[in-house]
Amino acid sequence: MNDTPQHIKELQLKIWLSKSPAERLKQFMEDNASLFQFWKAAKKADEKAPDSRSVINGNDG
Repeated sequence: MNDTPQHIKELQLKIWLSKSPAERLKQFMEDNASLFQFWKAAKKADEKAPDSRSVINGNDG
């Protein structure tokens, strides 16, 4: 996305770099775990949903 003003990006970077490496690593690991859980849930929901390709082709499954 390109809608964040440059001065905000610079402020975010300044805040991020002011944290210790341990804090940044911890945040990265927490964010990564959350993202993994999201994609796992999305995949599970997708597997339960009817296959849109078979619906388009006139098949039931």
